[in-house]
Amino acid sequence: MCQFKFRRNTSRKSAKVLRSGSVYIIAMGTSLIVACLAIVGLQAVRVQRRNNEALLQTVNAAGLAQCGIEFAQHAILTNPNWRTQFVHGVPVTRNTTGGSFSVTLTDPDDGSIANQNTDPVIISSTGLFGGSTQKLSAYLEPQNHLLAACRSSLYAASDIIMKKCTINANQWAYSEATIKANGSTNVNMNCLAAEGFEGSGFNQRKITGGVWPMAKPALSPTATNYIGKYYIDNAVRINAADLPTGGTELVINGGFAANTASWTSIGCTLSRMRQEPAGTTSCLVSGRSLLASTPVQDITQHMIKDRNYRVSFWVRTTADQEVYPVISSLGSGSLLPTVRTGARVEAEAGEWTLVSSTIRVTWSGTLTKAEFQIGTELAGNYHFDSVSIQDAEREVGTRYIENVRLGYSNNPFGTGSVSANGVYVISTPGEDLVIRNARINGTLVIQNTDLVELEDAISWEPSGRNFPALISEAEIKDLTSVSTLDESSIGVNLNPSNTPYLGSTNTTATDRYPTVVSGAMSSFNDILFDGVATYSGPVLCNETITVDCPNLSIQFPSDMLMNPPPGFFEDPPKMLINSSSLQSIP
Repeated sequence: MCQFKFRRNTSRKSAKVLRSGSVYIIAMGTSLIVACLAIVGLQAVRVQRRNNEALLQTVNAAGLAQCGIEFAQHAILTNPNWRTQFVHGVPVTRNTTGGSFSVTLTDPDDGSIANQNTDPVIISSTGLFGGSTQKLSAYLEPQNHLLAACRSSLYAASDIIMKKCTINANQWAYSEATIKANGSTNVNMNCLAAEGFEGSGFNQRKITGGVWPMAKPALSPTATNYIGKYYIDNAVRINAADLPTGGTELVINGGFAANTASWTSIGCTLSRMRQEPAGTTSCLVSGRSLLASTPVQDITQHMIKDRNYRVSFWVRTTADQEVYPVISSLGSGSLLPTVRTGARVEAEAGEWTLVSSTIRVTWSGTLTKAEFQIGTELAGNYHFDSVSIQDAEREVGTRYIENVRLGYSNNPFGTGSVSANGVYVISTPGEDLVIRNARINGTLVIQNTDLVELEDAISWEPSGRNFPALISEAEIKDLTSVSTLDESSIGVNLNPSNTPYLGSTNTTATDRYPTVVSGAMSSFNDILFDGVATYSGPVLCNETITVDCPNLSIQFPSDMLMNPPPGFFEDPPKMLINSSSLQSIP
């Protein structure tokens, strides 16, 4: 029993010692945990501080990127020459306290900021602060506002004169001088004038103080913001020499300087000889056994339906006989050609005789082939020389656009280069320009021309949205006299597959088009209305507008208010931010 008690007492003493060591270990472990927690806490504070600093740098970098956008916007709003201040793709950098921003402008359309005021711009701004880089980009597009003076049917920097006419228009008539109504004029439009009115019978409003308050387009060709500048810069040029005129020789190699080039024959042989009435050579027609045996030249490209042509040539026959000119025209509407002959002239054997006459050419449908030939009374050999065919209805000193299609799909003049947007610049120094019996699908800018006349019938619609029809430095006269452009009258198909009219195309020459000029018309000089054409307007004139026709209709297109074409809105246009995005760069 004593041994048992000894063991029990020994166990209690040992347990006491063990309990004291455990407390020590626990205390030390707790201290270590507390220390670790303290260290972790300190580290967390450091990490949080670094994160806060990084976040602050990011915020500051983003703010600097925004400053860059605002810097570019301020330049755009306050500097009219901002497009030359910035260069496409070249950054502009500005340093600030603790950071910097770099701004780059790019033109997504053509890579050139300076060439067009109507091009959009992308602003890319990079903000740098500390170790953070932030990028903000903004897409700016033109916000075009139609000039106030262009919100009109008629605008004149000088007088507007209305002579015994009826005018129907859905917009105002604006004059910076006086509006005059002579005789029994019926004006169904409001009229606003700076200096006053003469006559009565229409709604009148005078500008207080006589000072013109409205923004207007630049009609002077020398102005840097000229109304026609955009169209000139984006046009195909047609030179005066490319257009037909009076006195133009339609026969090729009529004097046989190039042997018998451009000539063919039917039932005979052609040979260049040294017998001539003038010059050095002529052509011998030999081997003729039939009256139908004749020299031939194709003149298809020059012929206009129902047009008079002056035809002449010299002839030397081997026997006395009558000689006369012949023009044969084959159209798609008939199986046989229409043959027209000129006056018969008695030729004396062995003598050179001048044969001269006027022939009126016609055909059915569209012209397939037209040929010049010589008719004789007898079947025998003869010489001929100095063949000439000229349009009898064209005047010298005047260039013509007639009986053709001209626009975004076709250019019948010069090299035939086509403008995809239908814009052409035409220059006829010292000459007039007549446009008649034509369909124009585009915009014409007329330079260095004495006078522009619209005659007969015209169907005119620009291809660009709300693009103008005609911009001219010279005076414009509307002398149209036919209310419908009839394909059968001119023998030309005006709506082939590449040029539909109201969505319709065909291969015939039976369609009819109203005589209408859709799109704005402007002149640096006077404008006269003395025809039958209707207009959409606006009609803009730097001098005097005179209305001397019985009826004039101008229906301003409402779409132009929201979508004005180049040259008709404030220049430079306001730039509107369309969208923006923030992008972090690692």
